[in-house]
Formats: sequence, structure tokens, C-alpha cells
Amino acid sequence: MGANLNRRQRVAAIATACVAAGIVVAVIALAGGGGGESDAGASTAAATTTTPVLEAGELERLADGVILAGFDGSGSDADVVRDVADHPYGGVLVRRSNWDGEKEGAKLIAAIRKAGSRDGAKPPLIAVNQEGGPYRALPDLPPKKREIEIGDNGDPKLAAKWMEESAKALRGAGFDLDLAPVADVATLDSPIADRAFSDDPVVAAEMTAAAVKACEDTGIACAPAHFPGLGGATQDTDAGPASVGLDAGTLATRDLIPFRAAFRADAPAVVVSSAFYTAYDPVTPASLTSAIATDLLRDDEKFEGAAISDDLASGAIRAVATPADAAPEALAAGIDLVQVGDPAVVGEVRKGIVDAVREGSLSEERLREAAGRVEALRKELVGG
Repeated sequence: MGANLNRRQRVAAIATACVAAGIVVAVIALAGGGGGESDAGASTAAATTTTPVLEAGELERLADGVILAGFDGSGSDADVVRDVADHPYGGVLVRRSNWDGEKEGAKLIAAIRKAGSRDGAKPPLIAVNQEGGPYRALPDLPPKKREIEIGDNGDPKLAAKWMEESAKALRGAGFDLDLAPVADVATLDSPIADRAFSDDPVVAAEMTAAAVKACEDTGIACAPAHFPGLGGATQDTDAGPASVGLDAGTLATRDLIPFRAAFRADAPAVVVSSAFYTAYDPVTPASLTSAIATDLLRDDEKFEGAAISDDLASGAIRAVATPADAAPEALAAGIDLVQVGDPAVVGEVRKGIVDAVREGSLSEERLREAAGRVEALRKELVGG
């Protein structure tokens, strides 16, 4: 890519190339046939266009490529080390239960990379949720301070230094992606008040942009959360269903401001919320509705990076769907990487995606587009 392109532009360009490479083959295969086709033949050709044109095993590989998978165990003998050799996940999510400290954790990540690189394959993204303070998957690594403590200072330079320290430590341990910072505008009575920078959208935006830029400069990707804003939620989505009752105007002039700042700072990815938003779709979680994951995020806000679902194994999602049902619904809505923190259901999620494509509820084109965006992020961060 040209040196004059920023990360967001590079990722978008790579994604376009990845998607085109897959879709052009399908189009050529489907377009074969002469011009003297009978009506019956035309009907057969039309029906064929709904059938995935995939080589044996390709659908399963595409499904793996859009999963951010949690796993059991720790150390270099964890199950995931063997699993990634057979399943080319888009990413693996390191949780607190997987982390035995920086030294052993680095060995785990190195083992995952080695196993995922067999036969010339590209290893998965290594991701973590390292927000700050008690909201860290890796308690022995920075940042020790919560976002609210940084935001109270009001100085974006402090936010940049705070995130730079964290990003350097994560990069040193082998991570590629941090599902942070929290870009929500949260008042003090919000369920996530101490996880957010500020209840002032301008302050939150300045802090978020500084943090994202620090990630970029350190060579790690940040995915600000939780689009389109979780500050007004009735409860934490990890606990159960949560609703944001703010109207579209308030969301646009308050909650979306930090995300716009993050996008201008070239955030290569974003985490989409699992809450219900009455302004857009009151009966469907944000990550499962195209009203938010496509119409708002892509069409209105012009975001071109990877859209990552919040955990599909959370209480908010499980209240309305199983992770296996939610994953293809999220992909169809516009999500590119489905986060599945519960390792017990990763296999079910893979099967749910494969079955949805075969049954027609998730198009092959949409799956390829999602996989292309994830692949672009992997190329940018992992190389190859």
C-alpha cells in the first residue's frame, strides 16, 4: 500500500481486494452458459445463483474466519493451541482465566501463533479486553487506572500516555487487538459510569481520539466500544437485556460524538453494542440489526473498518437468542467478526453460520465481505 494511506484507508483497500477475489470467482462460475437458454434453463440458472459456489471445506473456513473465539485453559498446552491448527479463526480472545502472568501468557500467545501459522497459514488476531483498573483481563499489565480517572483530568495527552503504556505492554506480550477504549458517554448513575471517560461528549471524544491514536502509533489496533453508545443503558449487557431509550437526535449529538472522533483518528475496528435502542430498532440488539450495524454505522457514519459484535454469549444476547442463532443474524446485519467469549459454544456458532449460508438466511456474499474485512485487519496487524 502507498505510504500516503492511513491505516483505515489501507485496511479498506485490502478488504476490497479480499472480497473481490472471492466474489469474482463466484460470479464467473454463475455467469457461464449460452445466450439461447430456454425458460426452464433460465429458471435453473436463477436457482443456481442462490447456491454457494464453494470448494469443499471453504464454507467452514470462511465461518471460522469471522469468529473471535474464547477458549479454555492457559499456558502453551491450552486446547486452543491445537484448535487453531484446524480452525483458522479470525481471532482468539484471551480472557482472565487464560492468563497466568506476563511470562506464561507470552508463551501461550507464541504457541497460538506458531500453531496458526502451519502450512503457510496466517495466525489469528490475538485480542483482549483491557479497559483499565478492575476492568482488565490481564491484571498484571497496565493500565491500572480506570477511564473515569483519566477523563476527570480533562487532558487528552494524559489519555494518550495512559493508552500508550497499555498498548506497549500488550504489544510486547504479543497482542494485536484491544477491545477498548470505552467510547460511551456515561453519567455517574450509568451502569458503566466508571468504565467511561466522561459524561461530557466533547471530553469523551477528545480522550477517545487520543487513546485510539496512541494505539495506532504503538502498532496495536484499538476497537472503541460500544457503538452507538451504551452510556444510557438500563443495565450492563453482560448481566442481561439492556435498553437505551434516548431518541436519535440525542444519540447523534451526544453518544455518537466520541465514535466519530475515533473514526477520524483511524480506528480500524469498532465494537457494536448488544443493547436495544428504541430510536433504531426497539426489539433487536444493536449487533443483530442492520438498522445499526449497516444503516447507521456504514451509511450514516461512513465507517469502513471491521465491525465486531460485543460478546454473543452475554446475558443480553442469550435472553433473545442462542449464540449459534445470533451469530449468522449478526453477520447478516453487517457485523464482520462475531465475538464468542464462551468456548463451550464456539463449535455451535461455527455450525450456525455454515447452516445459515446453506439454508439461505445468510448470503455467501455477505460472509465473504465480513471475512474480507477481518482478513484485511489481520494482514495489517499480523502481516502476510
